[in-house]
Parts: sequence; C-alpha cells; structure tokens
Amino acid sequence: MLKRIIIVATIVMVPLAFYVASQYGSLESVTFEQAIKRSEHASSEEQAPKMIITSTILRQEADRWLCEDRYGVQFSVEYTGKPPDKPFTEGSSVDFVGHVHGTTPPYFHATQVYSN
Repeated sequence: MLKRIIIVATIVMVPLAFYVASQYGSLESVTFEQAIKRSEHASSEEQAPKMIITSTILRQEADRWLCEDRYGVQFSVEYTGKPPDKPFTEGSSVDFVGHVHGTTPPYFHATQVYSN
C-alpha cells in the first residue's frame, strides 16, 4: 500500500514540479520603465526581482555605464559581476541580468551580462 502511494505521489509531483519551474524559473526581458514598475512592488527589506534588459551601451560614466533600452530610454547600469567574455564597448548590444535600485535617479544593478 505504501509503495502505491509513493508511486502515485511521484507521478503527480514530478510533472507539477516541472510546470512550476517553467512558469516561475525563467527571467523575462523587459524595458527599463517596466523594470522600475516591477521593482516598486518589492518591499524595502527584500531585493527587487531579477530581470533581463536588452540594451545598447552608449558610454562609460565613472563606475557606471550609460545604456539605452529597445525603446530609446537611457539609464545607468552598475555592473558588479565577473568580467564579461568580450569587454564592454560603446555601441554593443548586451543583455544585462539584475534588478533596479529605486534611488534618484534609478539605476540598474547588473550581476550578469551576455553579448548579443
């Protein structure tokens, strides 16, 4: 009897686990404005949700990069991840993974980067 319960539970739980992972385990590509709106829902104690912003690097400003998203909105990116495979160059298109800090002005704190 216990063996049947374990088998049935496994048959039900494995597909359920895959469904939950596919729905909540992938990051969504957003614009900077969408990222700001989504970070407003996080409380001050918790980190804003991670997301991906596809952007074009415009120029370096001190310890941050000035970038532009696909709708032409310019924003600052602070990158604290490991050195990228290809160095950041002006005009290159990259996917930044990170979260928004709602300071004035807001900026994107990236921990991973992927070249397009």
